[in-house]
Amino acid sequence: MPLRKPSLAWSLLGQEIRGLLAAPALWLMLAVLSLLTGYSFIQAVHLYSEASRTALAYPEMAAGLQPLDGIFIPTFGAYYLAETLLLPFVGIRLVGLDKQSQTLKLLLQLPCSPCRLTGIKITAMLLLWLTSLAPVALALVCWHHLGGHIHWPEILALVTGHALYALVIITLALAAASITGNLPTAAMLCLAITLGFWVLDFASSVPGTFLAALKQFSLPALLRQCESGLLLTRTIAVFLILALFLSVLACIFLHPGHRSARRIRSTLCLILIGTLLLAGSARLPGFFDLSENRRHSLAPQISQALRQIRQPIQITIHLRPEDSRLQDLEHGLLAKLRRTLPNLHIIYAAGNQSLFAASEDESYGLIEYECQGRHDQSYSNSREEILTILLKLAGQDKISVDRPASHGYPLVTDPGACRWWLYIILPMLCLGGFVLFRNGFPFTTLQKKEHAP
Repeated sequence: MPLRKPSLAWSLLGQEIRGLLAAPALWLMLAVLSLLTGYSFIQAVHLYSEASRTALAYPEMAAGLQPLDGIFIPTFGAYYLAETLLLPFVGIRLVGLDKQSQTLKLLLQLPCSPCRLTGIKITAMLLLWLTSLAPVALALVCWHHLGGHIHWPEILALVTGHALYALVIITLALAAASITGNLPTAAMLCLAITLGFWVLDFASSVPGTFLAALKQFSLPALLRQCESGLLLTRTIAVFLILALFLSVLACIFLHPGHRSARRIRSTLCLILIGTLLLAGSARLPGFFDLSENRRHSLAPQISQALRQIRQPIQITIHLRPEDSRLQDLEHGLLAKLRRTLPNLHIIYAAGNQSLFAASEDESYGLIEYECQGRHDQSYSNSREEILTILLKLAGQDKISVDRPASHGYPLVTDPGACRWWLYIILPMLCLGGFVLFRNGFPFTTLQKKEHAP
Protein backbone atom coordinates (compact mmCIF):
# COMPACT_ATOMS: atom_id res chain seq x y z
CA MET A 1 0.00 0.00 0.00
CA PRO A 2 1.60 3.35 -1.00
CA LEU A 3 2.23 5.96 1.65
CA ARG A 4 0.05 9.05 1.70
CA LYS A 5 1.84 12.33 1.09
CA PRO A 6 1.54 13.62 4.69
CA SER A 7 2.87 10.31 6.03
CA LEU A 8 5.67 10.34 3.49
CA ALA A 9 6.59 13.92 4.41
CA TRP A 10 6.76 13.08 8.11
CA SER A 11 8.83 9.99 7.37
CA LEU A 12 11.29 11.97 5.26
CA LEU A 13 11.47 14.70 7.92
CA GLY A 14 12.27 12.13 10.58
CA GLN A 15 14.90 10.58 8.35
CA GLU A 16 16.55 13.97 7.75
CA ILE A 17 16.58 14.73 11.49
CA ARG A 18 18.07 11.34 12.28
CA GLY A 19 20.75 11.88 9.64
CA LEU A 20 21.64 15.28 11.11
CA LEU A 21 21.75 13.95 14.68
CA ALA A 22 24.08 11.16 13.59
CA ALA A 23 26.44 13.59 11.84
CA PRO A 24 29.54 14.83 13.71
CA ALA A 25 29.23 18.29 12.09
CA LEU A 26 26.12 19.16 14.12
CA TRP A 27 27.53 18.16 17.49
CA LEU A 28 30.85 19.81 16.73
CA MET A 29 28.98 23.02 15.89
CA LEU A 30 27.00 22.81 19.15
CA ALA A 31 30.16 22.22 21.21
CA VAL A 32 32.01 25.10 19.56
CA LEU A 33 28.93 27.30 19.93
CA SER A 34 28.73 26.51 23.63
CA LEU A 35 32.37 27.51 24.13
CA LEU A 36 31.98 30.69 22.05
CA THR A 37 28.77 31.67 23.85
CA GLY A 38 30.32 30.99 27.23
CA TYR A 39 33.41 33.03 26.46
CA SER A 40 31.36 35.92 25.04
CA PHE A 41 28.97 35.92 27.99
CA ILE A 42 31.64 35.74 30.68
CA GLN A 43 33.74 38.47 29.08
CA ALA A 44 30.64 40.64 28.70
CA VAL A 45 29.79 40.17 32.38
CA HIS A 46 33.33 41.16 33.40
CA LEU A 47 33.27 44.31 31.24
CA TYR A 48 29.75 45.17 32.39
CA SER A 49 30.82 44.84 36.01
CA GLU A 50 33.82 47.12 35.46
CA ALA A 51 31.61 49.74 33.83
CA SER A 52 29.09 49.37 36.67
CA ARG A 53 31.74 50.16 39.28
CA THR A 54 32.39 53.45 37.50
CA ALA A 55 28.66 54.12 37.17
CA LEU A 56 28.11 53.53 40.88
CA ALA A 57 30.79 56.11 41.63
CA TYR A 58 29.38 58.57 39.06
CA PRO A 59 25.58 58.06 38.88
CA GLU A 60 25.20 60.26 35.78
CA MET A 61 26.94 57.48 33.77
CA ALA A 62 24.48 54.79 34.85
CA ALA A 63 21.99 55.63 32.07
CA GLY A 64 24.36 54.19 29.47
CA LEU A 65 24.45 50.75 31.10
CA GLN A 66 21.87 48.66 29.27
CA PRO A 67 22.00 44.82 29.31
CA LEU A 68 21.07 44.75 25.62
CA ASP A 69 24.31 46.46 24.61
CA GLY A 70 26.53 45.15 27.37
CA ILE A 71 25.42 41.51 27.70
CA PHE A 72 22.94 40.23 25.14
CA ILE A 73 24.41 41.53 21.86
CA PRO A 74 27.95 40.26 22.68
CA THR A 75 26.54 36.90 23.77
CA PHE A 76 24.52 36.51 20.56
CA GLY A 77 27.63 37.54 18.61
CA ALA A 78 28.84 33.96 18.98
CA TYR A 79 25.73 32.84 17.09
CA TYR A 80 26.53 35.17 14.23
CA LEU A 81 29.93 33.50 13.82
CA ALA A 82 28.49 30.00 14.09
CA GLU A 83 25.63 30.72 11.69
CA THR A 84 27.99 32.26 9.16
CA LEU A 85 30.94 29.86 9.32
CA LEU A 86 29.62 26.57 10.74
CA LEU A 87 25.91 26.26 9.90
CA PRO A 88 26.48 26.12 6.10
CA PHE A 89 28.55 22.94 6.46
CA VAL A 90 25.66 21.21 8.24
CA GLY A 91 23.19 22.35 5.56
CA ILE A 92 25.44 21.43 2.63
CA ARG A 93 25.65 17.88 3.95
CA LEU A 94 21.88 17.41 3.57
CA VAL A 95 22.03 17.75 -0.21
CA GLY A 96 25.67 16.99 -0.97
CA LEU A 97 25.71 13.51 0.50
CA ASP A 98 22.37 12.64 -1.13
CA LYS A 99 23.78 13.62 -4.51
CA GLN A 100 27.06 11.80 -4.04
CA SER A 101 25.42 8.58 -2.81
CA GLN A 102 22.70 8.70 -5.52
CA THR A 103 20.07 8.74 -2.76
CA LEU A 104 18.54 11.87 -4.28
CA LYS A 105 17.50 9.98 -7.41
CA LEU A 106 15.64 7.42 -5.28
CA LEU A 107 13.93 10.14 -3.24
CA LEU A 108 12.72 11.94 -6.35
CA GLN A 109 11.11 8.71 -7.59
CA LEU A 110 8.76 8.90 -4.61
CA PRO A 111 5.58 11.03 -4.83
CA CYS A 112 7.56 14.00 -3.51
CA SER A 113 8.43 17.03 -5.66
CA PRO A 114 11.80 18.83 -5.42
CA CYS A 115 10.10 21.80 -3.75
CA ARG A 116 8.53 19.57 -1.13
CA LEU A 117 11.84 17.81 -0.53
CA THR A 118 13.63 21.15 -0.17
CA GLY A 119 10.99 22.33 2.30
CA ILE A 120 11.50 19.17 4.38
CA LYS A 121 15.25 19.74 4.52
CA ILE A 122 14.80 23.40 5.52
CA THR A 123 12.33 22.38 8.24
CA ALA A 124 14.76 19.82 9.62
CA MET A 125 17.55 22.40 9.72
CA LEU A 126 15.35 24.99 11.46
CA LEU A 127 14.22 22.48 14.07
CA LEU A 128 17.81 21.62 14.86
CA TRP A 129 18.76 25.31 14.87
CA LEU A 130 16.25 25.73 17.69
CA THR A 131 18.24 23.18 19.71
CA SER A 132 21.34 25.33 19.21
CA LEU A 133 19.72 28.02 21.36
CA ALA A 134 20.49 25.94 24.46
CA PRO A 135 23.79 27.78 25.23
CA VAL A 136 22.22 31.25 25.01
CA ALA A 137 19.22 30.07 27.04
CA LEU A 138 21.65 28.86 29.70
CA ALA A 139 23.45 32.23 29.55
CA LEU A 140 20.13 34.03 30.12
CA VAL A 141 19.41 31.79 33.11
CA CYS A 142 22.85 32.57 34.50
CA TRP A 143 22.34 36.32 34.00
CA HIS A 144 18.98 36.18 35.76
CA HIS A 145 20.53 34.14 38.57
CA LEU A 146 23.25 36.78 38.96
CA GLY A 147 20.56 39.43 39.45
CA GLY A 148 20.71 40.95 35.97
CA HIS A 149 17.81 42.72 34.29
CA ILE A 150 16.13 41.16 31.22
CA HIS A 151 13.72 42.99 28.91
CA TRP A 152 12.10 40.12 27.04
CA PRO A 153 10.92 42.08 23.95
CA GLU A 154 14.60 42.83 23.24
CA ILE A 155 15.38 39.11 23.48
CA LEU A 156 12.49 38.45 21.10
CA ALA A 157 14.00 40.88 18.57
CA LEU A 158 17.41 39.23 18.92
CA VAL A 159 16.04 35.71 18.43
CA THR A 160 13.85 36.82 15.51
CA GLY A 161 16.79 38.46 13.75
CA HIS A 162 19.05 35.44 14.18
CA ALA A 163 16.27 33.06 13.12
CA LEU A 164 15.75 35.01 9.89
CA TYR A 165 19.51 35.20 9.32
CA ALA A 166 19.88 31.45 9.93
CA LEU A 167 17.01 30.77 7.50
CA VAL A 168 18.83 32.66 4.73
CA ILE A 169 22.12 30.88 5.50
CA ILE A 170 20.39 27.48 5.46
CA THR A 171 18.73 28.14 2.11
CA LEU A 172 22.04 29.48 0.77
CA ALA A 173 23.78 26.25 1.78
CA LEU A 174 21.07 24.11 0.15
CA ALA A 175 21.19 26.18 -3.04
CA ALA A 176 24.99 25.99 -3.22
CA ALA A 177 24.94 22.23 -2.72
CA SER A 178 22.20 21.81 -5.34
CA ILE A 179 24.05 23.91 -7.91
CA THR A 180 27.53 22.44 -7.46
CA GLY A 181 26.80 18.91 -6.25
CA ASN A 182 30.22 18.89 -4.60
CA LEU A 183 30.77 19.49 -0.88
CA PRO A 184 34.05 21.48 -1.05
CA THR A 185 32.85 23.62 -3.95
CA ALA A 186 29.54 24.34 -2.23
CA ALA A 187 31.37 25.34 0.97
CA MET A 188 33.63 27.70 -0.96
CA LEU A 189 30.61 29.23 -2.72
CA CYS A 190 28.84 29.86 0.59
CA LEU A 191 31.99 31.38 2.07
CA ALA A 192 32.47 33.64 -0.97
CA ILE A 193 28.89 34.95 -0.76
CA THR A 194 29.06 35.64 2.99
CA LEU A 195 32.41 37.39 2.55
CA GLY A 196 30.80 39.43 -0.24
CA PHE A 197 28.15 40.63 2.21
CA TRP A 198 30.90 41.63 4.63
CA VAL A 199 32.71 43.60 1.93
CA LEU A 200 29.45 45.32 0.96
CA ASP A 201 28.83 46.17 4.59
CA PHE A 202 32.27 47.79 4.97
CA ALA A 203 32.27 49.55 1.59
CA SER A 204 28.80 51.10 1.99
CA SER A 205 29.57 53.29 5.00
CA VAL A 206 29.42 56.51 2.94
CA PRO A 207 25.79 57.77 2.73
CA GLY A 208 24.28 58.90 -0.54
CA THR A 209 26.26 56.46 -2.73
CA PHE A 210 25.18 53.44 -4.77
CA LEU A 211 26.78 51.03 -2.31
CA ALA A 212 24.94 52.76 0.54
CA ALA A 213 21.66 52.03 -1.28
CA LEU A 214 22.63 48.36 -1.53
CA LYS A 215 23.46 48.20 2.17
CA GLN A 216 19.79 47.74 3.02
CA PHE A 217 20.09 44.27 1.44
CA SER A 218 23.27 43.32 3.32
CA LEU A 219 22.71 40.47 5.75
CA PRO A 220 25.04 41.80 8.52
CA ALA A 221 23.38 45.24 8.36
CA LEU A 222 19.90 43.71 8.53
CA LEU A 223 20.91 41.55 11.48
CA ARG A 224 22.37 44.53 13.36
CA GLN A 225 19.03 46.31 13.15
CA CYS A 226 17.30 43.37 14.83
CA GLU A 227 20.05 43.09 17.43
CA SER A 228 19.46 46.68 18.51
CA GLY A 229 15.78 45.98 19.20
CA LEU A 230 14.41 47.35 15.90
CA LEU A 231 12.23 45.16 13.68
CA LEU A 232 11.52 46.90 10.38
CA THR A 233 8.83 45.50 8.11
CA ARG A 234 11.13 45.85 5.11
CA THR A 235 13.94 44.07 6.96
CA ILE A 236 11.73 41.05 7.64
CA ALA A 237 10.53 41.16 4.02
CA VAL A 238 14.10 41.22 2.65
CA PHE A 239 15.09 38.22 4.79
CA LEU A 240 12.04 36.24 3.66
CA ILE A 241 12.45 37.18 -0.03
CA LEU A 242 16.12 36.13 0.00
CA ALA A 243 15.22 32.85 1.70
CA LEU A 244 12.42 32.19 -0.80
CA PHE A 245 14.69 33.07 -3.74
CA LEU A 246 17.41 30.66 -2.58
CA SER A 247 14.86 27.92 -1.82
CA VAL A 248 13.38 28.10 -5.31
CA LEU A 249 16.89 28.19 -6.78
CA ALA A 250 17.69 24.99 -4.88
CA CYS A 251 14.53 23.39 -6.26
CA ILE A 252 15.52 24.32 -9.82
CA PHE A 253 18.93 22.62 -9.58
CA LEU A 254 17.92 19.78 -7.26
CA HIS A 255 16.36 17.53 -9.90
CA PRO A 256 19.19 15.84 -11.89
CA GLY A 257 16.95 15.19 -14.89
CA HIS A 258 16.32 18.83 -15.83
CA ARG A 259 18.21 20.20 -18.82
CA SER A 260 20.66 23.06 -18.55
CA ALA A 261 18.63 25.32 -20.86
CA ARG A 262 15.55 24.90 -18.69
CA ARG A 263 17.55 25.66 -15.56
CA ILE A 264 19.03 28.80 -17.10
CA ARG A 265 15.60 30.10 -18.19
CA SER A 266 14.09 29.39 -14.78
CA THR A 267 17.04 31.05 -13.01
CA LEU A 268 16.82 34.21 -15.13
CA CYS A 269 13.08 34.49 -14.48
CA LEU A 270 13.70 33.92 -10.77
CA ILE A 271 16.37 36.64 -10.68
CA LEU A 272 14.00 39.10 -12.37
CA ILE A 273 11.15 38.35 -9.98
CA GLY A 274 13.46 38.46 -6.95
CA THR A 275 14.91 41.82 -7.99
CA LEU A 276 11.42 43.31 -8.38
CA LEU A 277 10.34 41.96 -4.99
CA LEU A 278 13.46 43.31 -3.26
CA ALA A 279 12.98 46.73 -4.87
CA GLY A 280 9.38 46.78 -3.69
CA SER A 281 10.26 45.66 -0.18
CA ALA A 282 12.53 48.70 0.29
CA ARG A 283 9.42 50.91 0.29
CA LEU A 284 7.48 48.98 2.92
CA PRO A 285 6.55 51.14 5.93
CA GLY A 286 6.12 50.09 9.53
CA PHE A 287 8.48 49.11 12.33
CA PHE A 288 8.48 47.71 15.86
CA ASP A 289 10.77 49.38 18.38
CA LEU A 290 11.22 46.66 21.01
CA SER A 291 14.11 48.35 22.83
CA GLU A 292 13.37 49.23 26.43
CA ASN A 293 14.57 52.84 26.16
CA ARG A 294 12.82 53.40 22.79
CA ARG A 295 16.13 54.39 21.21
CA HIS A 296 14.83 54.05 17.65
CA SER A 297 11.75 56.23 18.03
CA LEU A 298 10.92 59.84 18.64
CA ALA A 299 8.82 60.86 21.61
CA PRO A 300 5.10 60.11 20.99
CA GLN A 301 4.07 63.78 21.13
CA ILE A 302 6.81 64.74 18.65
CA SER A 303 5.90 61.91 16.24
CA GLN A 304 2.22 62.86 16.40
CA ALA A 305 2.99 66.51 15.67
CA LEU A 306 5.28 65.73 12.74
CA ARG A 307 2.80 63.30 11.19
CA GLN A 308 0.29 66.14 10.94
CA ILE A 309 2.46 67.68 8.21
CA ARG A 310 0.85 66.70 4.91
CA GLN A 311 3.24 68.61 2.67
CA PRO A 312 6.65 67.21 1.69
CA ILE A 313 9.57 68.16 3.92
CA GLN A 314 12.91 68.82 2.24
CA ILE A 315 16.17 68.88 4.16
CA THR A 316 19.30 70.02 2.29
CA ILE A 317 22.54 69.06 4.03
CA HIS A 318 25.81 70.78 3.04
CA LEU A 319 28.12 68.14 4.49
CA ARG A 320 30.45 65.69 2.80
CA PRO A 321 29.49 62.00 3.13
CA GLU A 322 32.62 61.17 5.16
CA ASP A 323 32.03 64.01 7.63
CA SER A 324 31.47 62.63 11.14
CA ARG A 325 28.63 65.11 11.72
CA LEU A 326 26.68 63.68 8.80
CA GLN A 327 27.35 60.12 9.94
CA ASP A 328 26.03 60.94 13.41
CA LEU A 329 22.92 62.42 11.82
CA GLU A 330 22.40 59.41 9.57
CA HIS A 331 22.61 56.88 12.40
CA GLY A 332 20.65 59.04 14.82
CA LEU A 333 17.93 61.57 14.10
CA LEU A 334 17.66 61.20 10.31
CA ALA A 335 16.94 57.47 10.60
CA LYS A 336 14.12 58.20 13.08
CA LEU A 337 12.71 60.94 10.84
CA ARG A 338 12.70 58.60 7.83
CA ARG A 339 10.66 56.07 9.77
CA THR A 340 8.28 58.76 11.02
CA LEU A 341 7.82 60.99 7.95
CA PRO A 342 6.94 59.27 4.64
CA ASN A 343 7.21 62.59 2.72
CA LEU A 344 10.74 63.39 3.86
CA HIS A 345 13.27 64.23 1.12
CA ILE A 346 16.96 64.62 2.00
CA ILE A 347 19.40 66.24 -0.43
CA TYR A 348 23.17 65.98 0.05
CA ALA A 349 24.41 69.21 -1.52
CA ALA A 350 28.14 68.79 -0.77
CA GLY A 351 28.47 65.24 -2.04
CA ASN A 352 30.61 66.08 -5.11
CA GLN A 353 32.81 68.76 -3.58
CA SER A 354 36.45 68.14 -2.94
CA LEU A 355 37.87 68.48 0.53
CA PHE A 356 39.53 71.87 -0.13
CA ALA A 357 36.50 73.27 -1.98
CA ALA A 358 34.21 72.25 0.87
CA SER A 359 36.42 73.94 3.46
CA GLU A 360 36.36 77.22 1.49
CA ASP A 361 32.59 77.16 0.94
CA GLU A 362 30.75 79.42 3.40
CA SER A 363 27.65 77.26 3.20
CA TYR A 364 29.51 74.10 4.21
CA GLY A 365 27.90 72.66 7.35
CA LEU A 366 24.61 74.44 6.71
CA ILE A 367 21.35 72.49 7.01
CA GLU A 368 18.33 73.96 5.21
CA TYR A 369 14.69 73.09 5.90
CA GLU A 370 11.73 73.68 3.59
CA CYS A 371 8.13 72.82 4.42
CA GLN A 372 4.73 74.30 3.56
CA GLY A 373 6.37 77.20 1.76
CA ARG A 374 8.49 78.08 4.78
CA HIS A 375 12.26 78.06 4.92
CA ASP A 376 14.73 77.89 7.78
CA GLN A 377 18.37 77.01 8.17
CA SER A 378 20.98 76.32 10.83
CA TYR A 379 24.55 75.17 11.21
CA SER A 380 23.70 73.05 14.25
CA ASN A 381 23.35 69.29 13.92
CA SER A 382 22.01 68.73 17.43
CA ARG A 383 18.84 66.75 17.86
CA GLU A 384 17.09 69.47 19.86
CA GLU A 385 17.85 72.19 17.30
CA ILE A 386 16.65 70.17 14.32
CA LEU A 387 13.43 69.05 16.01
CA THR A 388 12.73 72.60 17.17
CA ILE A 389 13.01 73.90 13.59
CA LEU A 390 10.83 71.13 12.17
CA LEU A 391 8.13 71.64 14.81
CA LYS A 392 8.24 75.39 14.19
CA LEU A 393 7.70 74.84 10.48
CA ALA A 394 4.79 72.54 11.36
CA GLY A 395 3.27 75.16 13.67
CA GLN A 396 3.82 72.98 16.74
CA ASP A 397 6.61 74.95 18.39
CA LYS A 398 5.12 74.64 21.90
CA ILE A 399 6.03 70.93 22.17
CA SER A 400 9.08 70.16 24.28
CA VAL A 401 11.95 68.42 22.53
CA ASP A 402 13.90 67.51 25.67
CA ARG A 403 15.01 63.91 25.97
CA PRO A 404 13.03 61.80 28.46
CA ALA A 405 14.96 60.74 31.50
CA SER A 406 16.38 57.22 31.25
CA HIS A 407 18.06 54.98 33.74
CA GLY A 408 20.45 52.10 33.39
CA TYR A 409 20.99 48.83 35.20
CA PRO A 410 24.46 48.78 36.77
CA LEU A 411 25.42 45.44 38.29
CA VAL A 412 28.72 44.32 39.78
CA THR A 413 28.87 40.53 39.83
CA ASP A 414 31.07 37.51 39.15
CA PRO A 415 30.03 34.71 36.75
CA GLY A 416 31.26 32.09 39.21
CA ALA A 417 29.71 28.68 38.49
CA CYS A 418 28.54 29.79 35.03
CA ARG A 419 31.99 28.87 33.74
CA TRP A 420 31.44 25.24 34.66
CA TRP A 421 28.11 25.07 32.86
CA LEU A 422 29.20 26.85 29.68
CA TYR A 423 32.79 25.62 29.41
CA ILE A 424 32.57 22.03 30.63
CA ILE A 425 29.10 20.61 31.32
CA LEU A 426 27.33 21.73 28.14
CA PRO A 427 30.20 20.76 25.76
CA MET A 428 30.39 17.37 27.46
CA LEU A 429 26.65 16.92 26.92
CA CYS A 430 27.20 17.68 23.23
CA LEU A 431 29.95 15.06 23.11
CA GLY A 432 27.68 12.56 24.87
CA GLY A 433 24.87 13.32 22.42
CA PHE A 434 27.20 12.68 19.49
CA VAL A 435 28.30 9.30 20.92
CA LEU A 436 24.68 8.35 21.72
CA PHE A 437 23.21 9.23 18.32
CA ARG A 438 26.28 8.03 16.42
CA ASN A 439 25.72 4.52 17.74
CA GLY A 440 22.03 4.78 16.86
CA PHE A 441 20.87 3.93 20.39
CA PRO A 442 17.56 5.88 20.42
CA PHE A 443 16.72 4.82 16.88
CA THR A 444 17.45 1.12 17.36
CA THR A 445 15.40 1.05 20.56
CA LEU A 446 12.48 2.68 18.76
CA GLN A 447 12.72 0.20 15.89
CA LYS A 448 12.73 -2.76 18.30
CA LYS A 449 9.57 -1.44 19.97
CA GLU A 450 7.87 -1.02 16.60
CA HIS A 451 8.71 -4.56 15.50
CA ALA A 452 7.98 -6.18 18.85
CA PRO A 453 5.07 -8.72 18.71
